[in-house]
Amino acid sequence: MVGGGIEVSKTTIPPELIQSCFSVFETEELELSFDIYSNVGDEGKRLRRSKELKSRQPERFAPLYQMLDEFVLQSLYTRGEGYSGSVSRQQFMIYTEGAGAGLHVDDQFKPPQQFGRNKYVMHLLNQFAGLLYISSDDLEGGELVFPTHDVSVKPLTGTLVAFPSNYLFPHLVTPVKRGKRIAIARHYYVKDTPAV
Repeated sequence: MVGGGIEVSKTTIPPELIQSCFSVFETEELELSFDIYSNVGDEGKRLRRSKELKSRQPERFAPLYQMLDEFVLQSLYTRGEGYSGSVSRQQFMIYTEGAGAGLHVDDQFKPPQQFGRNKYVMHLLNQFAGLLYISSDDLEGGELVFPTHDVSVKPLTGTLVAFPSNYLFPHLVTPVKRGKRIAIARHYYVKDTPAV
């Protein structure tokens, strides 16, 4: 299991790449993201889901993935963790008004009862998560919140986040009130780390 905490940093993204990120959601085929129910506030309230690209387009957005990978690998190195050299999955998601995600953990084969309406289960083992945000200037809401760590991250453009994606780091996304929030996410396998 990966130890440590949540790391947040900031990078600069070229304006043309930011524009390209927003425009791809207008031209490419999209699918709804995982259905994660809210456990906070109204019990069982269904939040509007984010949408993600069906095609992952790694070549087109390679500079963004490279920024994210470098940040995560540095975070793992600082923690004394080794990277296995593989990404279990990646997502390119957009959250618009009303979209959010209830309290969940990414890495759980046998999740604790308190996460998810129907014991939300991720189909792949995710040892460590990395996120890179791109947001419209008018964004309100859409914060990434870790309630058990008293951490809230505003998803401003260029914000990078890395954290262990296990049961010790449950998190949620508050509903977007205005604007658009793009989340580029990758989940990484950690070397010689047993699943719990």
